[in-house]
Formats: sequence, C-alpha cells, structure tokens
Amino acid sequence: MESVEVCVVGGGVTGLAAAWRLGLAVREVIALEQFTLDHARGSSHGATRIFRFAYPDPLYVRMAQASLPLWRELEAASGDEILKMTGGLDVGDPAILEGVASALIGCGAAAERLDDPQTSFPWLAVEGMAVYSPDTGVLAAARALAAMAGQARKAGAEVREGAEVISLHPDDEGVTVRTGTGDLRARRCIVAAGAWARTLLAPAGIDLPVDVTREQVFYFRPTVDALPFIHHGALTRYGVPSFAGAAGFKVGEHTTGERTSAQGRSFEMDPEGAARVSAYVADALPDLDPEPVAFETCLYTLTPDQDFVVDVRGPLIIASPCSGHGFKFAPLVGEMLGRLAFDVGPAFPLERFALTRFDV
Repeated sequence: MESVEVCVVGGGVTGLAAAWRLGLAVREVIALEQFTLDHARGSSHGATRIFRFAYPDPLYVRMAQASLPLWRELEAASGDEILKMTGGLDVGDPAILEGVASALIGCGAAAERLDDPQTSFPWLAVEGMAVYSPDTGVLAAARALAAMAGQARKAGAEVREGAEVISLHPDDEGVTVRTGTGDLRARRCIVAAGAWARTLLAPAGIDLPVDVTREQVFYFRPTVDALPFIHHGALTRYGVPSFAGAAGFKVGEHTTGERTSAQGRSFEMDPEGAARVSAYVADALPDLDPEPVAFETCLYTLTPDQDFVVDVRGPLIIASPCSGHGFKFAPLVGEMLGRLAFDVGPAFPLERFALTRFDV
C-alpha cells in the first residue's frame, strides 16, 4: 500500500493551498482531486473573487491582513498577477457599515466613511452611507489555483487529478484513504472536500453541520471603471470588476440559492434570481447593460453561523473555510492546516472554528 505523511482530499483552493504550504515545508504530501483542477462543479472555479479587509469582525480583518503577504508570495513565486488592489466599497445597512469601519480602524487598517458615495463614485447609484477601504481588490481565482498547484508540485508535493476518494478509515496510527484506483495510507489526512465533505466524513462518525446551496453569478457589459463593492441589505449583493479574462462586470447575490447537494445540484439558470439581479443592475449600476452576457453557478458550503470549520479529529483535519467568503483567506488557511498536520500551534486561535460549537 502506498504511504505518505499527509494526504489532502480536495483540489479546490483550500486543498491546493495546504499542499503548497506543506510542500514549502519539505513535507511529503499527496493531494487528491476527483475531477480536474479547473472543474466547475464546486466552489473554487471562475475568473475572479473579491479580496478585502472589510469585515465587521476583527478576526476576519486580521486574517485578511495576514493573507495578503502570502498572496504576494504566490505571485512572486509563480510570476502571475493574481491580486489587483483597487480599493472597494461597502454600502447599505448603517449598523453593518459602522461595524466594518470600527473593525478596520481597530485593526490598524484604513477606512473612510462617505455620507454620499455617489458623489465620489457615480457609477454606483445607491443612497446613504458607505465605507471605502483601500485594502480591497480582485483575485484572479483560476490563476490562483493554477499557481498553487504549480508551486506545490515544484516544492515536491504530488497533485493527482481524477483521483476520487471513496472512504476514509481513521485509526490510532493514521488514516487509510480508499480511492477508485487503490488504497493510500497517511499519518494525517486534511479533508478539504467542500460540498462533498459532510458525506465523506459521516462514516467516520464526524458530523460536519453544513448546508450546500447552489448560487449563481452574472456578467454584464460594458465594463465600467468601477470598484469591487458589497451592498448590505435585505439581500446582500456584490460586484466585481472584470479581471483575468472575466466575461464582464460580475454581480451576484449572497446566500439566496436553493439547498442542494454536490451530486444533485443544477447547472441551469434560475430565472427568478436572474430577473432580480438584472433589476438590481438597472437600478444600482446604470452604466451597465442590465442584460447579462454570461452566467456561472457555484456551490456554497454553509455552516449555521457562516463561520469556518477548521478542527482536528484524531488523524483527520477538517477544513471547511467556506460559507461563500473563504477564498481570500486560502493561503493563510493552507498555512494553518499544514501546521496542524505536524502539531505546530496555528498562527490564529482556532476555538472560533471548532466543531464543538455546534454541540448541544
């Protein structure tokens, strides 16, 4: 039977970040992805994501601050432009915006309150207060995955595609990982399987309390000279400028998709959601043509509190830093997972992300 120090299950952004950081630490690691690295069935695909410090929670602000130099490290190593800093806006609910401003300032980051954001940013037709953060930008998501995989392999890690994990069998000495092509023995196993994780972990007696939803995003033209933004309201909406080959200006809704499963999800457009987003674009982004030119679907893996899960159960390390906002933290989470695999204290306290918070 093949053996390895650490097996990583999942080749999305979290799994590849862990493989990259473990490889840099000269650790023996194999990452297993059931599809190809660029597949569109999960949560990590697509051209772009928002990077931001702007959270109403100081923990996430500090984690984003710690992630930034790791993204720059990946850029320098790969030679690719992965993160374009542009500045960005949070608009909408004053209570959330005050929390964002307070958390940013409390963590030593810049934040500017704007009473009339449309005066400075006429492309966004919304009323009321906004918070401008210069530490916001656009991540090239597909480039990031390719760079992480490339750097992991360069450092000596093995990244296997088309390697479906059938089951996990932990014991006192490690984990037997059963795949469609044979068994593998690992001292530690990082489970970063996204929407597939709950089903994979259940036979090992681990209940990962997540719901899977199918979300959709739309691309609009012409691309305006705009910034990334998040509009906090009855529905949370966001916009991402075109970058790294994106089809246009991306607009989406946060957590409005239907509950589904990794196996049962649809790839078809939800017409009601499409109509809502087009109506929003017509009202709030008048420089855009409200008829979308492209759309994508993706999966969210949501905990009840929308915080992450990063925890250890024997030789298994559970990594679900998802809930629709985890991509920006991937290099830091990869570093944390690598440290957990070798019993080194994490850079951030993990009590907040423990599974025990869901115990009743």
